[in-house]
Amino acid sequence: MTTPTMKRTNFAKTIFALCIMLLCATNAFASAGNNNLKIIEVAGAGGLSGASYRQDTIVLFNPTQAAITCAKCAIQTHSGTSNTGAWTVYQLPSNISIPAGGYYMIAASSPTLSTYGSLPAIAYDYQLQTIELGTPASTQNILSSTTGTVALTNTQTALTSVTTAPCGSGSQLVDVVGYGSDIATNAATSATTNICYAGSNPAFYDGSSAYGRQLGVTRKNRCIDTFDNANDFVNTGVTYYNSASTPTPCPTGTQLSAVMTATPTNPGVLDTVLLTAAVTKATSPASGTLTVYANFDSVYYGASALQMYDDGTHGDTTAGDGIYSLSTTIPSTTTAGFTYPLNITINDSTGAQYMTSTRLTISTGSFTMTTPTTTGTVSAGGVLTFPITVTAVHGYGGTLALTCTGSPNANSLGVPTSTQCVSTPSELTVANNGTGTFSLAIATGTTKSASLVSYWPLAMLSVLLCTLMAWKLRSRKSLPALMLVAVASFLALTTTACGTNAGIGNTSAAAGTYTYTLTAADETTPTVNNSLTFTITVQ
Repeated sequence: MTTPTMKRTNFAKTIFALCIMLLCATNAFASAGNNNLKIIEVAGAGGLSGASYRQDTIVLFNPTQAAITCAKCAIQTHSGTSNTGAWTVYQLPSNISIPAGGYYMIAASSPTLSTYGSLPAIAYDYQLQTIELGTPASTQNILSSTTGTVALTNTQTALTSVTTAPCGSGSQLVDVVGYGSDIATNAATSATTNICYAGSNPAFYDGSSAYGRQLGVTRKNRCIDTFDNANDFVNTGVTYYNSASTPTPCPTGTQLSAVMTATPTNPGVLDTVLLTAAVTKATSPASGTLTVYANFDSVYYGASALQMYDDGTHGDTTAGDGIYSLSTTIPSTTTAGFTYPLNITINDSTGAQYMTSTRLTISTGSFTMTTPTTTGTVSAGGVLTFPITVTAVHGYGGTLALTCTGSPNANSLGVPTSTQCVSTPSELTVANNGTGTFSLAIATGTTKSASLVSYWPLAMLSVLLCTLMAWKLRSRKSLPALMLVAVASFLALTTTACGTNAGIGNTSAAAGTYTYTLTAADETTPTVNNSLTFTITVQ
């Protein structure tokens, strides 16, 4: 028999179980970030020359499994660089309804600036300020191309002023994206700090004129939101989704994601880089076939996206392990000292997409010098030789001037010997990432001609005979005799040259230890240089 108490107990258990199920579902749902509309792309390119699409753009996405109607929503912007600045509110239409997996594209600058060159026009769903002005603005550019913050709110009341980073909390905030360049990527870009963002740091964004201002910040996975702008976004070319785009509902299970590595992270021009992406596939629905690309964006490297493989080749070690790899060379169009974003894009057969990125700082071209040994022992007056190999790295190529300095400065007789450290040849040309060899000779004595003092009478006689011969050439009778004298004079003068061992006595370096420094420096850029120090012992 069921008593009222038992009924109440069973009812309570049922309610508790339903709550647990709902809580679990809610937690699983929230963990993927699929709980409200999301800003998935921001580009501040409006009106700037060189951009593919000269239009400030904001793209919204519905990651939930049901349509969302936005009745009192607004886009609010902040400079991100001042804690005294206020938020600017731009109303959105009250009839916005975005289906599950659907998009909504907002123009934040004049429609007349929508294209650049021959590209087709873009059908934006709404242009900011239309409600406030009653008609679309003709020249307004709202978003910064370097640093800024964009918020989506469920109210049309301005958010409070920014005080410290991070900013953007409260029930009225649906999503917020702070972006900016946190490092100087090139000579045309200075580091700008954004103090208004969500999470640990702003999303990295380089929209400088050096790169055509055609990039933006894009969410790595439109279905994932950790509320950390630095973690959730990459800096890449914007894909223009609008309400006419085919909806791509988010998986209800595991989300598509990847962990990216690049080795090394500071390569030079023409260096080889190994890229890997350890991919986690989505479930419910399952990802199916994947295509993975490394994007050396044409705006940066002058090259197209390169496909990565999980086939045991192309730099990949093991086929079918979920790790996609690519071994590639840094193109010659990169510039030493610059930092470039490098993105990997993963698409699956269900329409899910994940992007991840890293940054490669291009090392300055340089070279190394190696030799089997930098020490040696020699008898006074002897010569030591050292073979040297030059290896160019990080794309270096050029002509090196070779110089050698060191001790001793003079031997016991005061005869200079420092010039006896000589490289052969005196300069070396090396191809980009090439090699070259030369030899260094260190002599420990000064070789001189033998003394001419004991031979000076013969030398003077030879000179007189030569003069007489020239005078007597006018007489043909004297010619045979004069020719014989000339041959004798030649032989006499020839015998005065020293042999290899001839010279002034005691011209060798004194016994001891001496050091010499060989320096190789680029003839155009002397700051690119290297050196070796040699230590020799004279006995």
